[in-house]
Amino acid sequence: MGASLLGLGVALSCVVDESFDDAQFLCDPKGGADECPEGLSCSLDGRCRHSPATPDGGTGGKDGSTDGSCFPTTCSTLAPKCGDLDDGCGSTLSCGCAAPYTCGGGGKLGECGCTKAQSQTRAADAVFEAKITGNVAWTNLNDAMLSDDKWASTAAPLDAGKTTNQLKASAFGFSLPANAKVLGVVVSIERSASGSATALKDQDVRVLVAGVPLATNGAKTAAWPSADAAAEYGSPSELWGASAISKTDVEAADFGALLTVTASAAATPRVDAISMTVHFEDPACPN
Repeated sequence: MGASLLGLGVALSCVVDESFDDAQFLCDPKGGADECPEGLSCSLDGRCRHSPATPDGGTGGKDGSTDGSCFPTTCSTLAPKCGDLDDGCGSTLSCGCAAPYTCGGGGKLGECGCTKAQSQTRAADAVFEAKITGNVAWTNLNDAMLSDDKWASTAAPLDAGKTTNQLKASAFGFSLPANAKVLGVVVSIERSASGSATALKDQDVRVLVAGVPLATNGAKTAAWPSADAAAEYGSPSELWGASAISKTDVEAADFGALLTVTASAAATPRVDAISMTVHFEDPACPN
C-alpha cells in the first residue's frame, strides 16, 4: 500500500504528540546540550521538554527552560543553605534547618550546621533568701534578676564582721539537647558596694543542684567594687565539686546559685543581676 500511495504522489506527514515529554526523558540541567533528544531541551526540573515559541516570540523561561515556564527550586534542593533564599522564579523561600542544626550554627553564615561544644546563658527567674547561714536579711530580691540598675540589697549597711543571709537564684529555664553532656557551669553576679571602700567580699558562692549547694566554694578574695561590675565564677570545665551534672539537673527549677557576703567595715551590698552559663557537648553534632 505504501508503494501505491507513493506512486500516487500522496505526501505523508508525521504529527508529534507533544504530551509525551512529561517525565518521559530525564536529564541533568547542568549536563550540557546533548542531555535530551533532538527537539527537546533540559529544564531546571530535570525533564526534557519541547521548545515552542513563547507568546513574545522568543523561547525560554527565567530558569532557563525553553517552554517559557519557570520551575522554582526548593529548600531541600538548596540545602545546606538556609535563611531567605531566591527560588529562581522571582519569589523568596524561607529555609530552616532540621534539629539539632541551626542556621549558621556550624560557623558558616547562611548554612545549616552545629558544633559539639555549645553553651546557654540564662537569667534567674526567681530570687529568694535562706537564713541557713548569715544574720543580715536581703530586701528587694526580685531586683537581682535583670541588669537594670535596680538592686537586691540589705536594708541597712552590713557591719564589720557580719555576713548576709544566703541569696539564692533559681528557675533559669535551661533546655539542653537530648543526650547533652554538661562540661561546666559559670555563674555571673553583677554587684557593687555602697559605703566603705573595699569593705565587702564574697563569703560563699556555690552552684545549687536539686536545691543543694555543691562542694566547691567559688568565692573570690577581691573586694567588691563601688560601681556595678559582673564577676564570673567557675569555668567552661568547672563542675563545682560534682562528679557530673546532668541535663536533668540543669533543666530543673531548683538548679541555681547562692551568694553570701561578709564585711570588714560598714557597707551595703547591692546585687543587680545573677545569670548562669551552662557549657555542654551535643553528641548529635558532627564536630
